[in-house]
Amino acid sequence: MRCGINNIVGIDEVGRGTIAGPVVSASVKLSKDLIIGNPMKFNDSKKLSKGKRLKLFKEIIYSGSRFSIGIATHKEIDKYGIVESTKISMKRSIFNLKTNIDLILIDAINLDIKENNIGFNKADSMSVSVAAASIIAKVTRDSMMSRIYENLYPGYYLKENKGYGSKVHIESLNLKGASKIHRKSFSPINKM
Repeated sequence: MRCGINNIVGIDEVGRGTIAGPVVSASVKLSKDLIIGNPMKFNDSKKLSKGKRLKLFKEIIYSGSRFSIGIATHKEIDKYGIVESTKISMKRSIFNLKTNIDLILIDAINLDIKENNIGFNKADSMSVSVAAASIIAKVTRDSMMSRIYENLYPGYYLKENKGYGSKVHIESLNLKGASKIHRKSFSPINKM
């Protein structure tokens, strides 16, 4: 009889600190050849160049690994707050994964779910699976902001700032007001 943990899923999110757009979470169950020894050098997506993130994103999606995305919208963020919305997006990504799970490793969040899970700080720097999830989430959200929302809401420079409160983004807000995807509960929008 074999005992042990074979089906490890990593979860991470992107977009908690932005003032526009959704929070996006990814759940990733890496194929074994991408876990042992971390041959692709997965790391927290924020520590990787855009080119390296895209390369690793492709490695994950074409490797036979399992992954899924969960999203909480700007409206949900305004209604429930960013922490609860982050949990909602993570739970959606788990639900969408549809695979056997022995253990879920989560970056900095504790989830009240039926699956065994551990949330700890800097998980995206310590766990290959969580690092892979951070890459999937980051590339997905960046793509949404630059390919979809940039075209729907021009003039906020979302392709460059991805919804973060850069100087040019704040200047655009002051000139144009908030768009439909701006988080009305976040500063400085809530003061306008």
